[in-house]
Amino acid sequence: MLRPLLIALTASTLFAQPGPTDRQKVDPAAAKRGRALYAQYCINCHGAAIRGSDSGPDLVRSLVILRDRQGSELSPALKRIPNHNATLTTAQVTDLSHFFKELIDATVKNRDPQSPPNVLTGDARGGKAYFEATCSKCHSPTGDLSGIGLRYKDPVELQQRFLFPRRNKPLLATVTLAQGAPITGEVQKLDDFDISIKDLNGQYHSWTLTPSIKVEIDDPLTTHHDLLDRYNDQDIHNVVRYLESLK
Repeated sequence: MLRPLLIALTASTLFAQPGPTDRQKVDPAAAKRGRALYAQYCINCHGAAIRGSDSGPDLVRSLVILRDRQGSELSPALKRIPNHNATLTTAQVTDLSHFFKELIDATVKNRDPQSPPNVLTGDARGGKAYFEATCSKCHSPTGDLSGIGLRYKDPVELQQRFLFPRRNKPLLATVTLAQGAPITGEVQKLDDFDISIKDLNGQYHSWTLTPSIKVEIDDPLTTHHDLLDRYNDQDIHNVVRYLESLK
């Protein structure tokens, strides 16, 4: 009786495992965290809407992402595929998975691919007021954003670039040990366990993180990442409409 029982248990176990048709329920909070991770690590190659670019494939059509459940396929792929961040934690990969599923669900709901969703539904005056109150310390409509409405003629791309701007400055870190002067440099590697930097003289340094090591990160996009938790839909629509008017 043992062999039939083992076969039965094996069969029931296989049938109980998630298959590619089982849908992952999106956790909005996890997707929001994943959005920030995507902006930090993935957007330059895979594009603002995960639809790919000259440097990376369309993730909406990726079989890895389609079959992924809570990072089950994504995590091995990040370790297997060259030039991908293999040091993301399990929690971070899960957050990315929720973000990908959220965007894929939104794409599926847009039934007419020839007619993308209209994102220019906001009020330009309201967007200008929000911009002046929140963004004008770092950005200028006559400076770095001059003519941005012409540079991004696709409003969807403009919206995604507003939400997920590219980092145009290096990520800096200052590491202070229990003894000795602080060391500042460009981050080469950073995860839950280790940090490596190249200092201003080009010298490479690496440490295992311990409670006695203080690490301060200077990320030019920190403010943008924080704003992802503060925007509401109307803020986004208004600012995009205002940016689109800068021609």
